Amino acid sequence: MELPREIEDELRGAREAEVEGNQGKSRVCARRAVGKAFVLSKLFPRTSPYISATQCLREISNSANLPSEMRAAATRLAASVAYDGGKSVSTTPIEDALLVIAKLLGTDDTIRR
Repeated sequence: MELPREIEDELRGAREAEVEGNQGKSRVCARRAVGKAFVLSKLFPRTSPYISATQCLREISNSANLPSEMRAAATRLAASVAYDGGKSVSTTPIEDALLVIAKLLGTDDTIRR
Protein backbone atom coordinates (compact mmCIF):
# COMPACT_ATOMS: atom_id res chain seq x y z
CA MET A 1 0.00 0.00 0.00
CA GLU A 2 1.25 3.46 -0.88
CA LEU A 3 0.98 6.01 1.87
CA PRO A 4 0.72 9.79 1.59
CA ARG A 5 4.12 11.44 1.54
CA GLU A 6 3.75 13.15 4.92
CA ILE A 7 3.07 9.80 6.59
CA GLU A 8 5.98 8.14 4.75
CA ASP A 9 8.26 10.98 5.86
CA GLU A 10 7.37 10.41 9.51
CA LEU A 11 7.82 6.64 9.19
CA ARG A 12 11.20 7.20 7.53
CA GLY A 13 12.19 9.40 10.46
CA ALA A 14 11.07 6.66 12.87
CA ARG A 15 13.16 4.06 11.01
CA GLU A 16 16.23 6.30 10.97
CA ALA A 17 15.88 7.02 14.69
CA GLU A 18 15.52 3.31 15.39
CA VAL A 19 18.73 2.57 13.48
CA GLU A 20 20.48 5.28 15.51
CA GLY A 21 19.22 3.67 18.71
CA ASN A 22 16.99 6.61 19.56
CA GLN A 23 13.77 4.87 20.63
CA GLY A 24 12.23 8.07 21.97
CA LYS A 25 12.51 9.83 18.63
CA SER A 26 11.28 6.73 16.85
CA ARG A 27 8.13 6.72 19.02
CA VAL A 28 7.58 10.45 18.40
CA CYS A 29 7.81 10.02 14.63
CA ALA A 30 5.55 6.94 14.75
CA ARG A 31 2.99 8.94 16.77
CA ARG A 32 3.08 11.78 14.25
CA ALA A 33 2.59 9.31 11.37
CA VAL A 34 -0.55 7.99 13.07
CA GLY A 35 -1.73 11.53 13.73
CA LYS A 36 -1.46 12.39 10.05
CA ALA A 37 -3.37 9.22 9.10
CA PHE A 38 -6.00 10.01 11.72
CA VAL A 39 -6.73 13.39 10.13
CA LEU A 40 -7.09 11.70 6.71
CA SER A 41 -9.23 8.85 8.04
CA LYS A 42 -12.91 8.51 7.27
CA LEU A 43 -13.37 6.88 10.71
CA PHE A 44 -13.12 10.29 12.39
CA PRO A 45 -14.61 12.68 9.80
CA ARG A 46 -15.03 15.74 12.04
CA THR A 47 -11.44 15.83 13.21
CA SER A 48 -9.65 19.14 13.37
CA PRO A 49 -6.43 19.21 11.33
CA TYR A 50 -4.81 20.76 14.41
CA ILE A 51 -5.37 17.83 16.78
CA SER A 52 -2.19 16.53 18.42
CA ALA A 53 -0.88 13.09 17.59
CA THR A 54 -1.21 12.07 21.23
CA GLN A 55 -4.85 13.14 21.29
CA CYS A 56 -5.46 11.14 18.10
CA LEU A 57 -4.00 8.07 19.79
CA ARG A 58 -6.21 8.62 22.85
CA GLU A 59 -9.29 8.92 20.63
CA ILE A 60 -8.41 5.61 18.98
CA SER A 61 -7.66 3.95 22.33
CA ASN A 62 -11.03 5.03 23.72
CA SER A 63 -13.14 4.05 20.67
CA ALA A 64 -14.91 0.85 21.67
CA ASN A 65 -16.10 0.25 18.10
CA LEU A 66 -12.54 -0.19 16.77
CA PRO A 67 -10.65 -3.51 16.74
CA SER A 68 -8.95 -4.36 20.04
CA GLU A 69 -5.51 -4.82 18.44
CA MET A 70 -5.76 -1.32 16.95
CA ARG A 71 -6.76 0.18 20.29
CA ALA A 72 -3.96 -1.70 22.06
CA ALA A 73 -1.34 -0.48 19.57
CA ALA A 74 -2.62 3.11 19.96
CA THR A 75 -2.49 2.79 23.75
CA ARG A 76 1.14 1.60 23.62
CA LEU A 77 2.11 4.43 21.27
CA ALA A 78 0.40 7.03 23.46
CA ALA A 79 2.11 5.83 26.64
CA SER A 80 4.76 8.11 28.08
CA VAL A 81 8.05 6.98 29.58
CA ALA A 82 7.96 10.03 31.85
CA TYR A 83 4.55 9.22 33.36
CA ASP A 84 4.40 5.47 33.69
CA GLY A 85 8.05 4.58 33.92
CA GLY A 86 7.98 2.95 30.52
CA LYS A 87 5.94 -0.07 31.63
CA SER A 88 3.38 0.18 28.84
CA VAL A 89 5.40 2.09 26.21
CA SER A 90 5.58 0.60 22.74
CA THR A 91 8.78 -1.34 22.14
CA THR A 92 7.85 -1.68 18.46
CA PRO A 93 6.56 1.80 17.57
CA ILE A 94 6.87 1.40 13.81
CA GLU A 95 4.93 -1.86 13.77
CA ASP A 96 2.30 -0.41 16.09
CA ALA A 97 2.00 2.68 13.89
CA LEU A 98 1.70 0.61 10.70
CA LEU A 99 -1.09 -1.49 12.21
CA VAL A 100 -3.06 1.61 13.29
CA ILE A 101 -2.44 3.44 10.00
CA ALA A 102 -3.65 0.48 7.93
CA LYS A 103 -6.88 0.36 9.93
CA LEU A 104 -7.35 4.14 9.82
CA LEU A 105 -6.92 4.31 6.08
CA GLY A 106 -9.30 1.41 5.51
CA THR A 107 -7.01 -1.29 4.27
CA ASP A 108 -5.91 -4.57 5.71
CA ASP A 109 -3.20 -4.74 3.06
CA THR A 110 0.31 -4.99 4.29
CA ILE A 111 2.03 -1.65 4.44
CA ARG A 112 5.63 -2.02 3.46
CA ARG A 113 8.02 -1.36 6.25
